[in-house]
Amino acid sequence: MRILIIGAGQHGYYLSKHLKEAGHDIRVIDRNEQNCARLANAVDVRVFFGDGTRVETLASAGAGKCDVMIAVTNHDENNLIACEIGKKQFGIRRTISKINNTKNISLMKRLGVDLVLDSTQIISQLIEREIDNSDVKLIADISNSDAIISEYTIPASWSHAGKRVMDLKIPENCVLIYIIRSGSLLIPRGNTLLMPGDDVVALAVGAAGKALKKLFEL
Repeated sequence: MRILIIGAGQHGYYLSKHLKEAGHDIRVIDRNEQNCARLANAVDVRVFFGDGTRVETLASAGAGKCDVMIAVTNHDENNLIACEIGKKQFGIRRTISKINNTKNISLMKRLGVDLVLDSTQIISQLIEREIDNSDVKLIADISNSDAIISEYTIPASWSHAGKRVMDLKIPENCVLIYIIRSGSLLIPRGNTLLMPGDDVVALAVGAAGKALKKLFEL
């Protein structure tokens, strides 16, 4: 896959290194000569010195041949402009942008950026999950949404042990996907019993994850 990265700072450096090692064709644009030189000397990728918000620079980097653009500069406005030009002028099918100010998330999404990544929010969520959810394992974030798939281990002291799924107050915006019990996988139905020690994998949207955690007394 051809990927164009805007920004060769810390994020761009490690991102280009990782994606190159994964076998992708990587091109990087940065307006800082030192960043360009450091990346070019360390990673076997094509590096272009210039402004990633200018059509001419994007064209010289082969934006029209790229499948994905990832903008990771420290300026939200530049990230947004680069993604807009990449999609509208060069037909890049998927644009991804790092966000530095959380207030700009809705604007980015409204103006067509396919995936907006708030590094502060991501780190905070990871820390919260590690500290608070020793019996809850994150399996997947659903792209560009507040939905997650997690695995909940029902504790031995659970007060609702032996109840049917239909008799429990499963939170709205939550779906039980499957249950692992003694090494066997069960598809939950209304009359399925939930037992201590069950590993329940569920899709939850927004606050539903915390509500399900409360239901399982975790």
